Amino acid sequence: MSLVEDFLEKGKLLSPEVLEELDSLDDNLLKKLIENTDLVITKNDVKKLIIPKPKVVHLEYEKGGEVHISEFTQFYLDRFEFLKNEVKNRLDGANISSINNLSSGKSSVIGMVRKTGDGEVILEDKTGELTLKTDNGFINDEVVGVKGDVIKNKEVVMSPKKIVYPDVPIRKNVATLDKDLSALFVSKIDKDTKKRLGEIDPDYIFCTSDTDVEEMDIVHISDEPGELCDIDPLRCNIDDIRILVHNGESVKKAKDELNLGTKETLTALLKKRHLDPVEMHSLKDRYLIKEVPDIIHVSGEENTVTNYKGVTLISTNDKTAYLVNLKTREVEEVNI
Repeated sequence: MSLVEDFLEKGKLLSPEVLEELDSLDDNLLKKLIENTDLVITKNDVKKLIIPKPKVVHLEYEKGGEVHISEFTQFYLDRFEFLKNEVKNRLDGANISSINNLSSGKSSVIGMVRKTGDGEVILEDKTGELTLKTDNGFINDEVVGVKGDVIKNKEVVMSPKKIVYPDVPIRKNVATLDKDLSALFVSKIDKDTKKRLGEIDPDYIFCTSDTDVEEMDIVHISDEPGELCDIDPLRCNIDDIRILVHNGESVKKAKDELNLGTKETLTALLKKRHLDPVEMHSLKDRYLIKEVPDIIHVSGEENTVTNYKGVTLISTNDKTAYLVNLKTREVEEVNI
């Protein structure tokens, strides 16, 4: 009873859930709770102190304004060099040629896709362009490596035998937390879903849209950056687990361009290391995947979950969410 009296002396009230756990809390935690500015100490107050705090990684970006040609050019050169190096590491030691140095015969090149359609793809690097004869699906501005047979006359034409993407490395260890904590991934949160979220009671909630449910701490996409929010896409770390949250618009577009399902499109974009290669809202290349996330969450019409090289890929809709155990990385589908 003395613990309760300590709180009462400070003008603090304890919720029933906290009363049940009071004897199990250590002295340091009790001290922090007593110093809490809230009148009523709830289970959520305890949770905030004992679980790792999510940290939103804010990427500086520029909205609007005049973009000079030199900046635009450097933007694509920087992206090309990064992705080129990733592709080069996966071309099995092939002798890679620049396009202007190609001659008829077998060769390997790395280039950026400039145009697709009608069984042809225009691929370019800093020295020139060539035509790929292929029905494979590509997205403009993505970077790929190609091994194949070249015919060089007035134009350079290649019949690809192998296409190599920047891709992600195979991980020896999948990132997890030491504590048995859960994260719920949802597309939207409103008054109708609030009660259901309370029933599920996850330790973390990630949402692909803005939310006005103030009673819950929700990591979400917003028009303005904040402690638990950022513009699309949002990057967040929970200790060693990296999470990327995306509204899914570019995934829908890529589905149509690649003629794939949601699961296959998410995997394809991860292999390309870019969620939206033609995105130019800023010169910061927000959708480029340099540091590979452990979990990627998007919103879409189709709910699905898959795993690729240790990365959990999640797509939620308005009726279905996914609960991820961050200690085991097991995923459970839940209706909301």
